[in-house]
Amino acid sequence: MEWERYKLVKNTDYQYEFYSEGLRGRLKKIIEFQPMKYLGATVFNLAFGNWNEITRRLDDETRTNNGDQLKIFQTVAEAVINFFETVPNAFILIQGSTSARTRLYQMRIAGFWSKISQQYEIQGELNNEWSLFRMNVNYKRFLIYKKIK
Repeated sequence: MEWERYKLVKNTDYQYEFYSEGLRGRLKKIIEFQPMKYLGATVFNLAFGNWNEITRRLDDETRTNNGDQLKIFQTVAEAVINFFETVPNAFILIQGSTSARTRLYQMRIAGFWSKISQQYEIQGELNNEWSLFRMNVNYKRFLIYKKIK
């Protein structure tokens, strides 16, 4: 997948960083794959946000409006692809910090569906039930994993 994206730096097997450059300047972004138990299995929560220099933590609630949303999404997608190279059997849980952000993720997934669906399965949770991703359905969160070949 050839997309315009930022240079991604892999800090650890589970953490990546890059810098967003746009209207608000140069901002450090962090992507973490946080292992957690979900329904008796280990899944990796995809945490994404700005790096807060004061708290020395990822902040997933701040809106920066740096004018580069698509390029950021494509960079996060590249981190997901890279993570699957490290942990090929992983299940990644994706949910925005707000319902609006989750909806934004859904729109981006739908926009790249023809490329994503070739290699990955995505399920969406709706009313506490999981099903294969469908266009125009508003999900609470998503689970992505590599297709078995």
